[in-house]
This record gives sequence, C-alpha cells and structure tokens, in this order.
Amino acid sequence: MGSRRLVTLLEILQVYVERYAQALSHLQSAANRVQQFIELEQDFWEDADFIVGLHQWLILLDEICDKDEFPVARVPLQEVKVMIDIAFDETKEYSPLGPHLLTPPVLFNQLERIRQTFTAELQTKLFFQLASNRKKWFESPTRDWEKVIERFPDTVSEIEEMNKCFALSRYPAAVFHSLMVVEAGLTVLGNVIGVTDPKLGWDATSKKLGDLMQGGHAKYPPSLPMSFSICEQINQSVQTMKHAWRNKVNHVAGKLFVMRSDFAPDVAEEMIFATRGFMRRLADDLPA
Repeated sequence: MGSRRLVTLLEILQVYVERYAQALSHLQSAANRVQQFIELEQDFWEDADFIVGLHQWLILLDEICDKDEFPVARVPLQEVKVMIDIAFDETKEYSPLGPHLLTPPVLFNQLERIRQTFTAELQTKLFFQLASNRKKWFESPTRDWEKVIERFPDTVSEIEEMNKCFALSRYPAAVFHSLMVVEAGLTVLGNVIGVTDPKLGWDATSKKLGDLMQGGHAKYPPSLPMSFSICEQINQSVQTMKHAWRNKVNHVAGKLFVMRSDFAPDVAEEMIFATRGFMRRLADDLPA
C-alpha cells in the first residue's frame, strides 16, 4: 500500500527545548568562570579540567547548532573550538600558539558572542508544544500495534502517520489514516473469502461478507479457510463500523474520503481504538 500522507511528518524537526536552556546556562557559567580567571589574573590553560570540559561541551553544542540550524552561533563557536584543537594537537609545530591566540579576555568575549548570537537565532524559531499526554503517540506510534504490524506489515506507515497526526491534533488526518489501516485489513480479508471485485477494499469485502451471511450456515462455502462463526463475527464488526462512521467517511470511485473536518479529539481517539481492536481481531482470526 502506498503511503498517503496529509502531513509530511518526517519534515518536522523534533527538538527538546531543555537543550537550549542548558546551552545558555552552560555558556553563562563558562563565561563567569573565565571572568574569575581574569579577576584572579590566572591562566585557564593551567586548569586541565576546565579546558577539557569546555572543549567537550563545545563539540556537543556545535552538533546541536548544526542539527538544529544555528549557523551564526556556529561561527564563533568553531573559532574557539579550533583554537583549543590547535593547543591540544602537540604533533603540530604551531601548537604552542593556541594559548597565545585564546587568552582569557578573548575566550570571555567569544563565549559572550556565542551566547548572544545563539539567543538571537532562537528568536527566528517557531516552537510548538506537544502536550505530555500526547508524547507517546508521537514518539512511539507503533506501540500496542505490534501484532497488527506483524500480520499486516503494509500498515506500518499508515499506523505511524495516524498516531502522529493525532498527537499533533490533526484529527481528520488521523481518521483518514485509521481508515487506510482498516482498508488494508479488509483487502487481505477479501482475498481470503474470495472477493472477485477488482477494486479490493472496504466496499467489496463488506458486500462479499453480506452475501456469505445471507446464505446462512447451510450455504457457507466449506472451502473457505475460516469458519462461519468467525466470518459472522467479523461481518458484524465491519457493519458496526460502517454504521458508526457512515456520516464521517465516504468511499467513492475506490477511494476513501473524510467527509468532515471538525472531528473532536475523543471521536478521533475512539475511531483509532476501534481500528486497533478490529485489526487485532483480523490478525488473530485470519489464516496465516
């Protein structure tokens, strides 16, 4: 099944804002420590713990700036990092120049410059807060769907998009993807019960189930790999979903459409849970 995405979630840059708070805190702390060196007329190069710790932290901050797109802050950051690298690389003849290039006043000014540009670039960003109770929907979208995905591997992208859309309050999109998950299950079911309609999916499988049930137990084809009682129970579930969702979705020309754009979160959540319950049943009842 091809992925039909209403929101390109892979293009959303997921960040953790506490990293930025920690970065600013570390920058301020480092600048304060360098200020102490200046006031005491001490050389920070003689404090190995300080300079090694600062170097390691600058490497981490540089990775953050690269990943989260803070190009201006990276300029002074890399200048400091390069000067420390020069001093650390004793194989280079110019290694002794490092401490002369990066004096306490220079380091203090550079750290302040990094902090100020980092703060300025933060103002160019737009952040959206994800409620804590939606975090699991976004970060672990396939949790509790393992059985469904194992039996219907083509549903994994739809399940991921469904749960992430719900986490981001895109409820019509979440409903759409939930319908695509059901459609995938019904397509497999249709192949099992002998659907001949070239447009496999919800309508074709639903109609075939109705025809099988209309004939009753006596006319139920013994060649089908599912018992009449299991098929009957699945049919009841399908008809219940169709009845519950009849004013919310439509199936036209072989394509599913969401007819409403005002789904309340509880309605979308109920439809997702109903989808999961139905798909788990199919995973248990359909032959391997």
